[in-house]
Amino acid sequence: MRCAIYARYSSDLQRESSIEDQIRKCREHAERLNWTVLEDYVRYDRAISGASVAGRYALEWLVSEAKKKLRPFDRLLVDDTSRLARSVPDALNLIDRLQFQGVSVVAVSQGIDSQQKSARTLLTVHSMMDEQYLIDLAHKVHRGQEGRARLGLNPGGRCYGYINVPIEDPSRKGKYGRPAVMGVDLEIHQEEAAVVRRIFKMYADGLGLGAIAKRLNQEGVPAPQPPRTRPLRAWCPSSIHEMLRNERYRGVQVWGRTKKERNPDTGKKVSRQRPPSDWVRVEAPKWRVVSQELWNAVHHRIAQKNRIGAARCGGMSRTEKSRTYLFSGLLRCGVCGSNMVIVSGQGRRGYVKYGCPSHRYRGICSNKLTIRRDRLEGQLLAAIETRALTPEMMDYTLSRFQQELQKRLANIQKQGKGLSALHKERSELQAKAKRVTEAIAEAGHSPALLAQLSSIESELAHVERRIDARKPVDLNVTVAEMRDFVSQKMSQLRDLLRNDPGTLKGALMKHVPQLVLTPVETPTGPVFDVTGGVELVGRGDDVMPLVARDGIEPPTPAFSGLRDQSLTDTFLVVS
Repeated sequence: MRCAIYARYSSDLQRESSIEDQIRKCREHAERLNWTVLEDYVRYDRAISGASVAGRYALEWLVSEAKKKLRPFDRLLVDDTSRLARSVPDALNLIDRLQFQGVSVVAVSQGIDSQQKSARTLLTVHSMMDEQYLIDLAHKVHRGQEGRARLGLNPGGRCYGYINVPIEDPSRKGKYGRPAVMGVDLEIHQEEAAVVRRIFKMYADGLGLGAIAKRLNQEGVPAPQPPRTRPLRAWCPSSIHEMLRNERYRGVQVWGRTKKERNPDTGKKVSRQRPPSDWVRVEAPKWRVVSQELWNAVHHRIAQKNRIGAARCGGMSRTEKSRTYLFSGLLRCGVCGSNMVIVSGQGRRGYVKYGCPSHRYRGICSNKLTIRRDRLEGQLLAAIETRALTPEMMDYTLSRFQQELQKRLANIQKQGKGLSALHKERSELQAKAKRVTEAIAEAGHSPALLAQLSSIESELAHVERRIDARKPVDLNVTVAEMRDFVSQKMSQLRDLLRNDPGTLKGALMKHVPQLVLTPVETPTGPVFDVTGGVELVGRGDDVMPLVARDGIEPPTPAFSGLRDQSLTDTFLVVS
């Protein structure tokens, strides 16, 4: 019996050795039953919750491998059902998908095999318990955080202007032998607090959010730590917007304004607003940084702007119109690495333009060029169709596929015994089986001989499966099949490029990983060099480069000297 192993632990707070412990238990179970563990199919996901299957790449890979025509394994071993999923629908769906492919799931600690008659009932009960564990844990965490907030402690993370001060309990031991932490208090960081007061004062005096951000960046004032999605540490209008509304700076702790909910489609957590009646408000005068008079002046101006109705810019997918912006989320500044966004538009002519937000809103990037959305989309779509969707490009992709296939076949040949050794082992087992069969024919019915014959036949079947898995592949047939497949995908993508914006947006997200826009000067004016590629078959497959370089002249494909890296295409920028 050929076995794969899957392991998982939930968060960075758990020990990484948990993975090794789970795999060890699965190996011991396989050894007791004389099953074979395939080392190439021992996979794990680290620091990923079991509340959703989204983003668990090791598990997704094992499921995809099970769907292959020559299925590489017969069992998937997990330590217990919670490692597979902490959701009843996810757990049962995974097991059904694997069972359909002929792979059973074994939870070794609970002694459950999905092939058993009562397995579905047992799996449902255990999955319900696993799911309830997450619900109870979330409730306990929320209750503990609320209790700390009501005591005037900090239940959250770092806040600009303050220093987190842990409150230790010397009577209890925490991690690494240190005293346990009962809670976290805040201490005012005097240098950062001075910056906070200055921001409030500048806004009360009439400066806008963007002007404040640019002034702080120009003066080199250290900004708060950026989120993981932003490559640069710099002041930006959104962070100042939130800072001006943070009541902690006036000595009031407000907790529970939002809650985290998991999106069932993506598996990611999103913040949702709670009703004000659920908020917890606690006076904390020792945290006050901004005087009440300055706070009132700032919020008087905010109220005035709200009454006037300041323009609200719709970002990616925030409005129906913005959802038709085909390349939003796919463009990156070639100077600073920021994601290019809509920086102007909705004027008298309604021209919407892309630009670098680090230049427009923060003043820390030299890329001041902008380009109209309609012109950028038209040129990019034309480049994709005329340069990527061509027979030459298809040949390039197929050659890359063939190279990868040959590498994979070479790796398979190196693993374990070679085909010749397996054929020799099969011949020896067949000879043994023949001798035992002749002995049974001469001696009559013998339980010992029958048991020996059964064992030999089992070993022979195992060797046959290993030989089938290592049979040489006809590369000519494979390339021909791939050519038909890629041609079909190419035709589908070409149709999508001429389709409605709603469908086209999803296609571009799948086939275009990223485009980098770098400003360059030419004799006729500034242009963007656009560097990027098109994944013809889809995300994760070989990247087809946008080949050739041209300035203002009409595009002329040039397919000599194809290279692995993406080449450059140039688009005229009209300010």
